[in-house]
Amino acid sequence: MKRISLILVGALFLSALAACNGGKSNEPARSGASSGQGGEPAEQVELRILWWGTQDRHDLTVKALELFEQKHPNIKVKPEFSGFDGYFDKLNVQVSGGNAPDLFQTTYQFMSDFASRGSLLDLGSVELNLADVDQGTRDIGLYEGKLMMLPAGINASAFAIDPALYEKAGIALKDRYTWEEFAEISKQVSEKLGKGSYGTPDYMNNSDILTYFMRQKGKSLYDGNALGFEKQDLVEFFAYWDAMRKSGAAPTAEMTASVSSGELEKQLIVTGNSPVLVLGSNQLGSMETLTNRKLQMMLWPTMAGGQEGHYISAGISWSIYARSEHPKEAALLLDFLTNDLDAAAILGANRGVPISAKVREAMASSLSEIDRKQFAFIDELSQIATPFNPNQPVGASEIRNLLINTTQQIQFEKIGIEEAADEFMSKANAILQGK
Repeated sequence: MKRISLILVGALFLSALAACNGGKSNEPARSGASSGQGGEPAEQVELRILWWGTQDRHDLTVKALELFEQKHPNIKVKPEFSGFDGYFDKLNVQVSGGNAPDLFQTTYQFMSDFASRGSLLDLGSVELNLADVDQGTRDIGLYEGKLMMLPAGINASAFAIDPALYEKAGIALKDRYTWEEFAEISKQVSEKLGKGSYGTPDYMNNSDILTYFMRQKGKSLYDGNALGFEKQDLVEFFAYWDAMRKSGAAPTAEMTASVSSGELEKQLIVTGNSPVLVLGSNQLGSMETLTNRKLQMMLWPTMAGGQEGHYISAGISWSIYARSEHPKEAALLLDFLTNDLDAAAILGANRGVPISAKVREAMASSLSEIDRKQFAFIDELSQIATPFNPNQPVGASEIRNLLINTTQQIQFEKIGIEEAADEFMSKANAILQGK
């Protein structure tokens, strides 16, 4: 298939996203001037903005917010940020207490939980310039026909790998492996690099990998208010990672528990104990900073006789708090982060490939080396990615926690795979049905 240019990289994969939503033509937010609002607030206004990320994201975002304040002197922005570990617990407490920030980062995995509680502002009720944003991208943030979040960038999950560790283990890398081949080279890495080294983390507890695995089987994680797969599918998934751990290709249960928070700083690739990490493509720059090594992206393994499971979506989005006292000003800030070319020059693709076609075009000639890697990977992936419906049911976040708790029992050998699968299927379906 002919490669698409980086400037036009959005067109192919965003149209695929639109296709998975039936090609409907919603217009959830009004298109206005690039400033997003008709005028500045007459009096001083303070906004709070919350996000998670590593130090490089914090530094870039604060610099962009300082620029926003220069352009809008009557608006003061108070930044609040942290690592990913505990972020949504903190946000849940703030939402429950009626004290959430005006603008905050979220993801499609959590959108329905917040939106169903009336915590997110309908972005169609404020002025945002979405003229340069593809309809498929807008649809990612729809909940019951209303725009509840706007992607901060487009990305895809895959493996980040450290090629130097594979070379040290005597492995000449292929572009992509089967699941069986991945198990073989992971065991080889563990054996060649010695005690404390592992070919891969144990991703039995990873809902993104589980989603990908089920998509390869032509199934989905959710089907309405029920799981979209059968017990035997889950048994197969659990058994694969259980065998990886028992062979020494993946870490011990204790080590897996110590890094299961998702904090990039804690991951085995940072300490040099594994050449592999599940990563959003937009996080590659942060990970290279943490490891101080050159990394690259690799597609997840193929399944014999299976379908393509990879998809492109938005790893990070922005939402406005429904109870914000300054929704117009919060929308002005969101518009700035989405459309302002000066802001884009600062932020780059740290949160993913920008959703504005105008911003992508402006950035194309001045991309950093790491952003070029990210754009090129999305370019490559867009040629094989299949449509994906990002909307998840209420209870999805509870099910992700259930997956972690259930798999931890397997890893510590407190429960067998069959029993664990029965328990997960029963409890997850009960959560989805509100029982």
